[in-house]
Amino acid sequence: MHVNHALVSILKSPILHFILLGLIAFSVYTHLNPPDRETIRITTQTIDALVQQRESIAQKAITPETRQSIIEGHIEDEVLLREAYKRGFDKNDYRVRKRILNIMRTSLTEVIPEPSVAQLRAFYEANRDRYLTSPSRSFEQVYFSFASTKLPGKPEQFITQLQKANGIAGLGDFSLMLSTKYNKVSFQTIAMTFGKPFADVVFDIPLDEWRGPVESFQGIHYVRVTAEHEPELPPFEQMESYLRTDYLLLKGRESQVAKINELRQNYHIVVEGN
Repeated sequence: MHVNHALVSILKSPILHFILLGLIAFSVYTHLNPPDRETIRITTQTIDALVQQRESIAQKAITPETRQSIIEGHIEDEVLLREAYKRGFDKNDYRVRKRILNIMRTSLTEVIPEPSVAQLRAFYEANRDRYLTSPSRSFEQVYFSFASTKLPGKPEQFITQLQKANGIAGLGDFSLMLSTKYNKVSFQTIAMTFGKPFADVVFDIPLDEWRGPVESFQGIHYVRVTAEHEPELPPFEQMESYLRTDYLLLKGRESQVAKINELRQNYHIVVEGN
């Protein structure tokens, strides 16, 4: 009896009635007034640009249905983009992060005015070491295929023959891919044509001395270096188009770095371990 009496007293309590009314009022308010939502505003300029883009591709005017479909597609993109940012995809996905960084760097790059010839000449002079050619060799070679029936059986005697010969034409096998004489060829180019071991030999043997047999992935060779060439600076006229490209890239990068350094001032940067 005491328990029932206490329960009846609680149910009749004005405080309980107040709490219940408050909960009901809050529930109704929340239902009728949902939390503030982020606004996605699709401007008429954006719609016009999207429509023009579609019409330029289709080469005809679009229908009202297609126009609405374009708008709905753009809304979908905007919703997904905002959700991606909220979920940190721009920070955690390497490809997305790289794409955003590239766009940001591009946005910071100024349009560099075309350089004059005088500016290019000054740029060339200031960066001489950058444009020096690699050390190179001029050489001649007698080639034999791996299956050649003309391959010398006694290399020493063949080298003696080469030393006494007035020319090497007809002494080896003919090849459409290879020449008998090469002029000012870099180590890298020789290695690409014959292989690195062959290039090592060409850059190692003394001047005007026949050496062989030397094997490459092309076949068997007897080689003589006819000239050694130190790095050279090509004529300005030969390099002008390359210099213009390099100049614009370098100046663009300098402008970009300057703006990035300005942006860095907005942040306190802490590198752990330093």
